[in-house]
Amino acid sequence: MKSFFTRALRRLRRTWKIFWRKLQAQRLGLRFSPPNYIYFPRFSEQSVIIDAGCGYEAEFSRHLINVFGVRAFGIDPTLKHRPPLHTLEQQTNGRFTHLPLAVTAAAGTITFYESEHFESGSIHTDHTNVRRDSTLQYDVETLPISALAGRVGAERVEYLKLDLEGAEFEVIAQLDVRDLAPFDQIFIEFHHHAVPHYSIEDTRRAVEKIRAAGYRVFSLDDHNYLFYH
Repeated sequence: MKSFFTRALRRLRRTWKIFWRKLQAQRLGLRFSPPNYIYFPRFSEQSVIIDAGCGYEAEFSRHLINVFGVRAFGIDPTLKHRPPLHTLEQQTNGRFTHLPLAVTAAAGTITFYESEHFESGSIHTDHTNVRRDSTLQYDVETLPISALAGRVGAERVEYLKLDLEGAEFEVIAQLDVRDLAPFDQIFIEFHHHAVPHYSIEDTRRAVEKIRAAGYRVFSLDDHNYLFYH
């Protein structure tokens, strides 16, 4: 009985926390895009965004292209995602460009594990999707955050989205915070739930490191975070 009430109290607290944060988001002027993206609508047709870990649908890039006409660069190393992303390049008349890379802590190459049945693969062998599924393994080119703006030919990037399936922890741990200078907004999905050798404490340390670099922070769920000036 005590366990039941404890779980119910936790759910109640979580529901109230999310409700309160949604009110905060409205006051701040934040917008949401499914399934979990948060952003300030500070975009124009001259805006450049980098969508790292875009997936085969690149739904966030599509959304910002359709609403604001941004120039979007989708980063995704997954072989099976390349045909639909090439189709998106054609459909958007060059507003979307696919880069078959992985964002990691350093430039070079790394082994990527592509899940056969799940959308997301990872560079980590203990990622949930890699452990639960058969995988295709191959080497992919890698770039650190410090090289992203130069790779897309932009001095300023209005929005950087990082959905790196666990690689975000190494990226942030080895990051020189000066490398964040080109980015106005940074959205990061943390994967402590999917990669067992990381925990919620690793997420909190990563969040604090970026906060200390001069960014403000917003999250609805303590899982997906927006960092902004």
